[in-house]
Amino acid sequence: MGLKKIIFAFLSLYIANIYATSVFAAPSVASTGSILEDVSGSENIEDLTPADPEEMANTKLPEPPTESNYLEDFSSVDPGDDVCGFEAPDKKTYDAQIIAVRRKLRVELNEIFRVKVFIKNTGNMPWFSNSSKCLGPKMSLGTDLDRDRESDFYSKDLEGWESPNRIKMDQYRVDPNGIASFTFYSKTGDEADIYKEYLTPVLKDITWLDNARFSFEIMVGDTGDTAMDVRKKMAYANKSGSVSDIDLNAEKLVTVDLSEQNMYLTLGDYPVRKFRISSGMPSRPTPVGEFSIFIKQNVRIGAKPPHFIMPKFQMFKAGGFGFHALPSLANDKGIFWTEAKRDIGRPVSHGCVRLLPEEADWLFEFTDIGTRVVIRW
Repeated sequence: MGLKKIIFAFLSLYIANIYATSVFAAPSVASTGSILEDVSGSENIEDLTPADPEEMANTKLPEPPTESNYLEDFSSVDPGDDVCGFEAPDKKTYDAQIIAVRRKLRVELNEIFRVKVFIKNTGNMPWFSNSSKCLGPKMSLGTDLDRDRESDFYSKDLEGWESPNRIKMDQYRVDPNGIASFTFYSKTGDEADIYKEYLTPVLKDITWLDNARFSFEIMVGDTGDTAMDVRKKMAYANKSGSVSDIDLNAEKLVTVDLSEQNMYLTLGDYPVRKFRISSGMPSRPTPVGEFSIFIKQNVRIGAKPPHFIMPKFQMFKAGGFGFHALPSLANDKGIFWTEAKRDIGRPVSHGCVRLLPEEADWLFEFTDIGTRVVIRW
């Protein structure tokens, strides 16, 4: 090969690499304040509005390169190769991790807005868009809760949608440990409302990646709700769609089913959450009946040895019976806590109802002094 051809080939690869990196690399979550993670756990919804919403809404995204350019390295691969040159492992794994959701929290009536989602491929197989000619795993975002429902945000005239329940991947291919992005547009209606949307990555005809299910919220216009009420409705919503009709004044109820080892939280007739628990062992059973919460403590220390440490403690019956996060001991280097985590779903406690830490936190925020508790078989 002549020297000129070698130099030309080298420069072509160098320029192609710069171009692909600039187009496909997701911005750093740590360095960009406008990349927003799921807001359901945020303490202040006002902080979730991007600093420059108009600039963000008007930002023109770079056009992805044509597939023929992006897959140039695979031009010599047999067209029948289903992963376009990727050497598939003997045991294929499919998994994903949600990185960030970027969008405006507040939008006006009849406004077109954009949502951009970043998801990491944590499996060992590449993902391909449905526009790719490769025959490997085809990745989209699917609507969830309820699964495959038609999204309230769907618009056939706006970019990003493959169908009423699928959002396309921006890239043609994302290899393991790479980050995929999904960009779609929607238009609000002419009535003020609050929406929550659950989405899950789905590989066509293979599997839904439930570990990476996520949600985001959009506030349309002014519903008249206070900031606190908006936060509560967003947190309580367990399905996609409008959350405006959730009655925050309805009775809160905690129901524990000992036979299932499940806890159910309801607000009137609205099912809010379902948590796995660990109730009392047969020799020290959790009491059955109807009670109410009368003590709430961020941390409770058992009065008797070995003095269990019980975060987010809520007593519902005299004698020390309550709900709490996984217990621990002060000097065992986390051994007991680890065992307790492993035993969630099994009746092994000393009479209390144990929950995973994040779920105990959630329950603690949901209940009030006086919240009714029903424990049954």
